[in-house]
Amino acid sequence: MTASAPRHALISGASVAGPVVAYWLRRAGWRVTIVERASHIRNGGYPIDVRGTAAEVTQRMGVYDQIKDARLTRTVSQVIRPNGRKLIKVALNDIIAGVNTIDVELARGELTQILYDVTVGDVEYVFNDSIASIVEVTEGVHVTFVNADPQTFDVVIGADGIHSTTRRLAFGDESQYIHHLGPCVAIYNLSNSAIEPGKGYIYTQPGKSLSVRRSTAGPARVFAAFVVDDPSAIDVDDVKAASRTMKEIYRGAKWPLASGLVEAVETADELYFDTVSQIKMATWSRGRIGLVGDAAFAPSFLSGQGTSIAILGGYVLATELQATTDVSAALNAYETRLRSFIEKNQALAIRKKSNVLPRDAKSLRQRNRRFVTVPILKRLGLMRTLSGDVREASNELSIADYGLGR
Repeated sequence: MTASAPRHALISGASVAGPVVAYWLRRAGWRVTIVERASHIRNGGYPIDVRGTAAEVTQRMGVYDQIKDARLTRTVSQVIRPNGRKLIKVALNDIIAGVNTIDVELARGELTQILYDVTVGDVEYVFNDSIASIVEVTEGVHVTFVNADPQTFDVVIGADGIHSTTRRLAFGDESQYIHHLGPCVAIYNLSNSAIEPGKGYIYTQPGKSLSVRRSTAGPARVFAAFVVDDPSAIDVDDVKAASRTMKEIYRGAKWPLASGLVEAVETADELYFDTVSQIKMATWSRGRIGLVGDAAFAPSFLSGQGTSIAILGGYVLATELQATTDVSAALNAYETRLRSFIEKNQALAIRKKSNVLPRDAKSLRQRNRRFVTVPILKRLGLMRTLSGDVREASNELSIADYGLGR
């Protein structure tokens, strides 16, 4: 590497945080390579939210209008009591939109495609490959790959998810950093479904929830979350084990549709099955190697903030890297600016007032009462009161006078 050559960043992971870092580093004159284990950008996927300051980042990137256009259409879900009887119909989109008018709910695959499209023109993407080894040397970070030839980079960024290979190679075994919160989650599409477009169901018993929603476009999507005795004993790569576990958990459910939705997991399209966990690390960097997104600070889906903090984390990381030639100092500055924001958002996942998975009968009754008040709050313009903690956390870190592209 010569002094006149542009600095070269390697990013592992082509989902959300990785392309955000790549976009801003290219804008700052860096050369960027993204290596991705999968053969292509993953389409489809479960609904995610872009909220608060993260939405502002996408505005600076010029992709917010595309994100807004991909917003999931309004679906009205019938809430089912534990005894199988109907309670009330709610539109979860209304609850999300009531938090902040800039917030958007869309399919994860729609967002990853938008981020890919805005970066592919000047970022080198390498699919079907992954990092095999990482060694810091005098001139940078020497990396070997499973398939490609070795290279040396100025910085290596792990944006490769909660089960990050980069983190394992540079920081040690995952067991040191993963914190299981108790539940497991299964998300999958139904290839054949009688669920009408724009409709859905939410069936919840204490410690377990089963819902299905179908937007006006695309298949119906099942979302199952349930508490297990020992999350660490779950083999998340074993589909048959997932099916057995779900059948046991939901056996005896009073809602007639429950058994069919659970049976469908065995032949499901694009199954996502994992423990509900957080990543907590004392530091997100070591020398010229840094982590971002779920690899560094996964908040779990219970927070509702995983995508948003990945976007904002990627933006802050790129901003600090372009501000100095000292990569280690930049990575430290990124962590200093972001740490308290991340901790506040991770705390959302362990709050007792959960709409997704009430753990006991009292919490479920309180959740159902909140759902019953939705029509009234909507008429009074008070929907923001339902998610004040999420609104506060998503806007905790301001970029009004900070960062690239302002």
